Amino acid sequence: MQSLIPTQRVTWMELFYDVVIAASMLLIYGSLAKHLSWPEFFWLSAIALVVFAAWLSTTLIYNQLPADTTWRRLFIVVQMIAVVYAVAAMESSDRVDGDVGIIALGIAMLILAAMWEAGHRSSKDISQPYRRQAVAFAIGAAFLLSAVFLPDSLNAEVFFMGALIGFAPMFVNFVPRLYASGSIDMHHLVERLGGLVLIMLGETFLEMSVLFTKGGNPRIFGVLLVLVLLTIVWWQYFTYVASRPVTPSVKRLEFFLLGHAMLVLGLGSAALALTEVALALDEALTLPVIAGILGGSLALVYAGLTIIVANSTGSRSQFIILTVTTASFGGVGFLFWVTWEIDEQTLSLLMIAIALGALLLTGGTSRTARGAARTQSHHAPPE
Repeated sequence: MQSLIPTQRVTWMELFYDVVIAASMLLIYGSLAKHLSWPEFFWLSAIALVVFAAWLSTTLIYNQLPADTTWRRLFIVVQMIAVVYAVAAMESSDRVDGDVGIIALGIAMLILAAMWEAGHRSSKDISQPYRRQAVAFAIGAAFLLSAVFLPDSLNAEVFFMGALIGFAPMFVNFVPRLYASGSIDMHHLVERLGGLVLIMLGETFLEMSVLFTKGGNPRIFGVLLVLVLLTIVWWQYFTYVASRPVTPSVKRLEFFLLGHAMLVLGLGSAALALTEVALALDEALTLPVIAGILGGSLALVYAGLTIIVANSTGSRSQFIILTVTTASFGGVGFLFWVTWEIDEQTLSLLMIAIALGALLLTGGTSRTARGAARTQSHHAPPE
């Protein structure tokens, strides 16, 4: 049913919003260098996941109710300000779990509630569950905003409760109902997801140029290695992953979205280690830490690619290749983190070799599959 819906053009406001959200993701994980520990990593990942869910909800608003009105633009601008303020508050604070960032995210969620309520009032299809989602966001926002009155010791509980109340209904009820009604424009959704991934890749490289202007000393070979690695990830995603249609099932769609969330989070955390590879910074991370972050982040990226392929029309061989690649990145990162110590550029060469091997194997299996399909069509008996 989704293929019968006419496609819509992505607006300039959506693209601007994607740029700001991608930059916010990178800034979130940039705080990890200041607060380097596993609890802080998981906390920052939870924040990044909430930001991605907010991005997805905003994307669905454009998907369901295509319009580029002044009021919608103002809503999105306020939401972007709230997200950026939350990220900046974490960056400037001695704690990543302070209540200022939680309150700012509560305001962003309140904006989502207002946008869905406005969508309900302007929609001609009263059967769509827009108001229910607006109510869920409003209640979740109230929980997040309650951090103003509650002690800091309850910040984690307030954050997770507010996030679950706001976003869990979106995946449990809202997206399945939209899919069942056949109202999701899959072409628009896939294009927005691909645009976010593309901007994340580009801004990862851009982050290095910004730090260079701030006094970072570039390692020429390291910069080239980072560019090659990002290019391989880009090639893998846009040539062999994103081009596959999603398997028609609401569960497949939700796992497809989960895979993109993992991909975006992995790129965000990888940027921290890649910057250390390309630049000699005054406050550099230790080599085992860089290896652990880079290996784990690339494992998360390729795990996301694996889940996307598993829930689209990709081949089984491609799924196996990406699964092995994910395990390879995770294993190499763990080994160099706990056992060995090598320089950043040798580590990057090893990571590039793994990624390039996966790309070549995926390309080879794709060509073999296309050749087999053509041969089968030539030998098929005429009707």
